[in-house]
Amino acid sequence: MGSLEGNEGFGCADYFLVGKDFPSYIQCQEKVDKAYRDQRKWTRMSILNTAGSSKFSSDRTIHEYAKDIWNIEAVELP
Repeated sequence: MGSLEGNEGFGCADYFLVGKDFPSYIQCQEKVDKAYRDQRKWTRMSILNTAGSSKFSSDRTIHEYAKDIWNIEAVELP
């Protein structure tokens, strides 16, 4: 709260304009809360989200950086 008031952080109120999106954040959070109350729905959404994220996984990203940018090969661990 102090950083929003300008007393902490960068020294000017709401430097990152957090308040600008706050109403839409609250609306979205209400949808999240509602979905979470339905544990069957929440579990299904969680599984689908995890399954769909493989293309963007950090392992893939690190592998691509190692190969394409750093030009190094993976080390096999015992």
